[in-house]
Amino acid sequence: MTDEVRQALRICPLAVREAIERTPLCGSLEEVRFRCGTSIRLYANRKETELPHSTVTKELLQDILSAATEHSVYAAQSTIRQGFITLAGGHRLGLCGMAVEKDGEVTTLRDISSMNLRIARQHLGCADSAADYLWTHPRSALIIGAPASGKTTLLRDLIRIISDRFLWRVSVVDERMELACCLDGMPQLRLGAHTDVLSGICKQRGIEMLLRTMNPQWIALDEITAEADVEAIVRASYCGIRFLVTAHAVGREDLHHRPVYQKLMQAQIFENLITILPNRQVRTEGM
Repeated sequence: MTDEVRQALRICPLAVREAIERTPLCGSLEEVRFRCGTSIRLYANRKETELPHSTVTKELLQDILSAATEHSVYAAQSTIRQGFITLAGGHRLGLCGMAVEKDGEVTTLRDISSMNLRIARQHLGCADSAADYLWTHPRSALIIGAPASGKTTLLRDLIRIISDRFLWRVSVVDERMELACCLDGMPQLRLGAHTDVLSGICKQRGIEMLLRTMNPQWIALDEITAEADVEAIVRASYCGIRFLVTAHAVGREDLHHRPVYQKLMQAQIFENLITILPNRQVRTEGM
């Protein structure tokens, strides 16, 4: 069992941990899913399998939630209402249940019905070739790939390399707290010594704040999905800021067919395209 898996499973009761540790999938485990009334499901190697002789109860879900929040569910409400809890080591506990709304906004989740424990792994060096390309072509770069192809992992390592190796000042808008996975102000995953992280804020407002306060050379964002994000990127580019951004697209043609990305392409902000291919190889080229 890897250290990452061992650390992530600490929020599970001892009997559950031991049962998972006995499975042959334990070393390559990516997710553990708990759905009330069903068996625990393990996801590894792109397959989901059942944990034998297991049943998820409301009591089990409550025990896991209590451990994940260090027995202070109230203190974790800021992220619980967004559907997740960040754990030590950068691991994440996704939550589903009854959403409680007030004035059109979710204030909390109650009656938790399912959880998804995602094991975080940092693949140091996976962005070496992309970073080398940026050193000789230091312009804004768009990272594209299919869902679950590793875009966030590549972006994280690219930030770390250009920050530590090239000493470029990088500011990160970590809206969903998936890049740095900050916990009590401390990044749980390595993004480099010259990197500043702004967590839990929408990309548009985050970009504006970073421009006013941190004097970045690069701004990194994960998953551009809204026109407001594109507009904020365009405005910031006029200030000479370079961007590292991920987007869902399987190739250049797919990128141009999606309405939000069309506007991004028309603005001609990105001069570098980094594509994660189906075989997980990385291709870098001019836009």
